[in-house]
Amino acid sequence: MYTKRFIQLFIMFLLTIFFSMSFVYYFNIKGYLAQSLILSFVGYIILVIPLTILTLLKQRKKFSHGTKSGESDNVFQNSLKILDNIITLSTTSLDNVSSTSIITFKQSNSDENIFYCVTKKETVRVKNIQSNNAVSITTWFDDKTGSRISSNSVNAIIIEGQAINNETIQHPEIKTLSDDFSNNVIIKLTIRSVLVESFQSSPVVVDFT
Repeated sequence: MYTKRFIQLFIMFLLTIFFSMSFVYYFNIKGYLAQSLILSFVGYIILVIPLTILTLLKQRKKFSHGTKSGESDNVFQNSLKILDNIITLSTTSLDNVSSTSIITFKQSNSDENIFYCVTKKETVRVKNIQSNNAVSITTWFDDKTGSRISSNSVNAIIIEGQAINNETIQHPEIKTLSDDFSNNVIIKLTIRSVLVESFQSSPVVVDFT
């Protein structure tokens, strides 16, 4: 547990005890059962509301796109703006056995055609990428516009060990996916070309090479 989160939880714990006990004494509540119920109810409210707010703020930050101004005036970036940071990642083993899984991603702040994912090092997708770095991706589609991004022209590499520190220093946006790399690795996806589809326009191929 990191120091910042520990301090936040400890402060909330102290506030929960203080306000709960103050409530009991102020209203002069007697009896073990009554006091226990009031302490549990008030403590739950005081503890859960701040934690819920912190979680929502973290999720909002986590799923915000890190694009620079001036780089978003294209069909690829416009689609990413309205899509969730979730993709289906398809990998293939040396035996040509396909594996598809759902994973969250973070777009690079400097290169729009690079996505980062964080996953456990022992997963099937990691093993497949280590033996075959050709992968394909597909985003969810937007309910209103039908926007969707897909590509079967993606190169993937696994970043692990000391290389993780170097990559997160250069690209701190990766830490919005996870700040614990003790048992995780980074998947770096480099998209060479992508197909952008929607209900409102004809499919467009965006080439990054």
